[in-house]
Amino acid sequence: MMKSIPAITVVAALAIFAPAAYAQAPAPQAAIKPNPTGVPKTSSINSLYAGKSWMWSDGAAYFSPDRKFVAWSGSGKNMAYVQGTWWVSPTGWVCFQGLWHANGPSGRNSTCFSHRMGPDQVMYQRKEPGGEWYVFKHAQPVAGDEYAKFKNGDFATAGATRAKQELKALKALSSSN
Repeated sequence: MMKSIPAITVVAALAIFAPAAYAQAPAPQAAIKPNPTGVPKTSSINSLYAGKSWMWSDGAAYFSPDRKFVAWSGSGKNMAYVQGTWWVSPTGWVCFQGLWHANGPSGRNSTCFSHRMGPDQVMYQRKEPGGEWYVFKHAQPVAGDEYAKFKNGDFATAGATRAKQELKALKALSSSN
């Protein structure tokens, strides 16, 4: 049975265990600000995420076509995983939420990124609320685009399963000591 955890504890744990993609947006790649009225179509954003994995330096997140979301991050005592859902809003946001499990408290977390179109069909992204805009995807892909970290297929479920097993072993070890 899961105990109730004060919200501040969960927020602190998520700040520690959430992957870099959640914690910080990449440095801006262009000085041009996106057009605030240039909201991409929901179907366009959906096609960028559905059935793809976002590869992080220490983990990955998978956005299944049926709106399930799975991710993992870290290693050893800093490993964490999440299973949840994701969606695209009519206002250009992609959000994902779920219950993060870590070596310590677990807690629900929601993360959203908004998308806007800029000049020359460059798509910008920022972490909400109020992150800095950065280039997400050029019309013709560029190696430095954040979207270059997306791969077709599920590269997250196996890592999340491994994280679940390792965290279970860590908890068993700590409870036997």
